[in-house]
Amino acid sequence: MDRAGLSAMLNAQDDFEVVAEATNTDEAVDRIKRTKPSVVILALRLPTSNGQAALAHIRSHGPSVPILAVAERGEAQCLVLNPPGRGRSNLPVSPADHCTTGTDCLELAVAQGANGTIRRTASPEDLFRAIRTVASGLAWYEPKTAQAIMRHALAGEAPRAKLSDREIEVAELIAGGHSNKEIAQALTISEPTVKKHVGHILAKLKLQDRLQIGLYIARNPLALGAGDRH
Repeated sequence: MDRAGLSAMLNAQDDFEVVAEATNTDEAVDRIKRTKPSVVILALRLPTSNGQAALAHIRSHGPSVPILAVAERGEAQCLVLNPPGRGRSNLPVSPADHCTTGTDCLELAVAQGANGTIRRTASPEDLFRAIRTVASGLAWYEPKTAQAIMRHALAGEAPRAKLSDREIEVAELIAGGHSNKEIAQALTISEPTVKKHVGHILAKLKLQDRLQIGLYIARNPLALGAGDRH
């Protein structure tokens, strides 16, 4: 119903024609190749058969097609922009507890090749404007995404540059809930070596414990080079 409603709304515009719909990324790739659309409006959680992010999967099969990425939630419902518990206590908020440096789904979509981004809470007029802009070959980012792009551009060196490849592997395994023993077995290194890497990660990213490492990975997939797996 959601897709049908959007299609009907777009077809009601004099300069729009919906040439195809898709229920998964495989269908999307096939129909993009057959219809050669001026723009693809993509729900970021579109099902995919290989575990790859929907946008990355489509981009790898049709690199020239303009894509407008649609977030699955509005800004107020985004867990990255609004972490659980924010504003519900009198405790001070540390850099690791909030998301001023985090990466939400639309910023991640830009890194994966989206030409535009929009949230589900946007007005129809903004949606139409975004489609026309992206179809014309220009970029169109909703305000939060534009702010995030500018923020990270001005921040200078990315966190990834601070961590070695091994430290990134250890950090991602910590985020996956693995113990030091399990990490040592997975990477074929000793537990003392794992502990040393954990210490380096905490110091370099200015975090306090393993839980904060996990939260940092979840909120900063681009910074740690994990964007193509989310």
